[in-house]
Amino acid sequence: MHRAETVILKLNAPTLRKRIWLNETDELFRQGCQLGLDFALGMKTSSRAKIHNAAYAAIKVLGLPSDYCRMAVNQAVQLARSHHGIRASKRKAGKPVLLKSQGIGLGTHAYTVKDGVLRVSTGKRGTYIWLPLCVPARWREKLQYIKGDARLFQRQGEWYVMFPLRIPHTPAVSNGDPTVLGVDLGVVRIATLATPKGIKVWSGKQIRTRREHFSDLRGRYQAHRRNDRVKASKGRERRWMQDVNHKLSKELVDIAAGYPNPVLAFEQLDGIRDRVRGSKRFNRMMSSWTFRDLLDKVTYKAANAGVGLVLVDPRRTSRTCPRCGHATRSNRPTQADFRCVSCGYRGNADAVASINIAAAAVNLLQQGALDTPRPGNMGRTASVAKRPDGAKV
Repeated sequence: MHRAETVILKLNAPTLRKRIWLNETDELFRQGCQLGLDFALGMKTSSRAKIHNAAYAAIKVLGLPSDYCRMAVNQAVQLARSHHGIRASKRKAGKPVLLKSQGIGLGTHAYTVKDGVLRVSTGKRGTYIWLPLCVPARWREKLQYIKGDARLFQRQGEWYVMFPLRIPHTPAVSNGDPTVLGVDLGVVRIATLATPKGIKVWSGKQIRTRREHFSDLRGRYQAHRRNDRVKASKGRERRWMQDVNHKLSKELVDIAAGYPNPVLAFEQLDGIRDRVRGSKRFNRMMSSWTFRDLLDKVTYKAANAGVGLVLVDPRRTSRTCPRCGHATRSNRPTQADFRCVSCGYRGNADAVASINIAAAAVNLLQQGALDTPRPGNMGRTASVAKRPDGAKV
């Protein structure tokens, strides 16, 4: 069994010649993505095969090596699917134009990592770019597990690389029944944790207030065309939110570690921004919601603490009654309230969701699927009678 993680490492002071190559390749990759996206929109398709057949030759003419062309097509497919998803939801969406860098996609055959140095193919036989990496001590042993497509990208003038990791993992729950703690992430309540001892809530009010402050401040800067201050404000907000996520992830893992055979259960929230829409203010909060960063931090902290992690299907977790199992939209009359129309059970909607997430994780664990990122048959949660003690609240 393997655990999927990602690691982002900074390049250690590339020379002028290497920076020129990075910038030129970055621009060519952006143009390749735009070409692929234009073909996709012209054919009104998001099929990877069709876009590849139509755009690959044109992207190749730009001068990108073969593996880079493939990655540009993959990026164009993702952008096309996002665009079609917005159109399908009947929201206004103009023709997407890639004005900013998309980073440089590195296929599995385009790079290798050895002794803390990234070797990147230039497309010319026997010619490579060697890029030393800044590797923190906690990641040095894990670099041997790099596997999959990577990405080079630039942020505030510095270059970084993001690697996928597939780390061999022995499930933490090996002896005895697991103690499952369900975590519901949100905007009003940033996290709601269901434990055997009760519900613990982390309010998102202060976070929302400060984010609104950052947004208003950037609006005033933009009105005066102070793009430098807009960029600085975004950096401050990102660093502050990373600190919040570090503290919250540590609290979640520390609480879980206090139980025997602990497992933290989260919802699989990929694509949540496209599925959930509301007011302008709510949409802005959703677009800046860093749940992926929080989950990444929980993942490696849980691994270090011997806490299991499981992701479950998010469908109907906040609409299913934890007492009778009845699931309907009518069970949630407001954002905060849950009231079962079948048995009359009442509670906070976020608390109910965290209980159902724990129950869904119990079902998944009973199938022997710990650390499974995309469960295939998690349409409904378990009943109370089937839950082990660790999942009761």
